[in-house]
Amino acid sequence: MSLTKFSDRRWPYSLALCLPFVLLFLPLAGCSRAPGPSAGEQAAVAAGEGLDRARNERTLNQLEQFRTALARYAIDHDGLFPEGSSLSGISGELAPGYTPIVAAEDAWGHTMTYASDGRTYSVVSAGPDGTSGTGDDIALRDGSITAGAVP
Repeated sequence: MSLTKFSDRRWPYSLALCLPFVLLFLPLAGCSRAPGPSAGEQAAVAAGEGLDRARNERTLNQLEQFRTALARYAIDHDGLFPEGSSLSGISGELAPGYTPIVAAEDAWGHTMTYASDGRTYSVVSAGPDGTSGTGDDIALRDGSITAGAVP
């Protein structure tokens, strides 16, 4: 009698012995993976969010330095701020006397806007999306900093 014939009486017994091993190793082969992002994908998203928070914090620090420099400038200039429409345009008035450097780019690499008529001023970062006027903008206006939402 040959062991490879289906009519052999031992093959159901052999199948019964193999079935528990197959059921044990199927989950390890990824057959029962739950839907959703993998641990690696979740880690990448968390790292991106952490990077955006760090850039947000760095931009807030830049605006704080501008606030200090502009306040010191106003003390020396009868309460007036440097007039202009760009940070690069007023950099000669602020650096090096009131701040070591005037960094015109935020932490995302976008050029921040500056506007002043001498009595009021604003310095605005377009935030992570790089588009001004959206909810993630970070602004310094007349000494007050407002920070938009960071994803």
